[in-house]
Amino acid sequence: MTLNEFNTLPEDCQLAVVYATGTYVARHWQEVYEAVLLYELPGRFFVELTYHVDTNEVQHLFPFAAGSEDDRLADYAMFVQLPGWLPEAE
Repeated sequence: MTLNEFNTLPEDCQLAVVYATGTYVARHWQEVYEAVLLYELPGRFFVELTYHVDTNEVQHLFPFAAGSEDDRLADYAMFVQLPGWLPEAE
């Protein structure tokens, strides 16, 4: 499924596709009670789910492609941990 095909689905179907075929990548916190979960989908695009931890509900779903004007991958860069065997940068 492409990003364009995904965008034509109703939101409840989009959420079902994310849970059925998406690969969890990362999480960051928007607020104390809002986790933003990043998934990669097989069509080589990403979906953010804004999840309210108190109500256990997805509040917002945001699909995007890497490198697009909507790209949000930079928000997760600070959480990437490189393996210890990589040499130190000078």
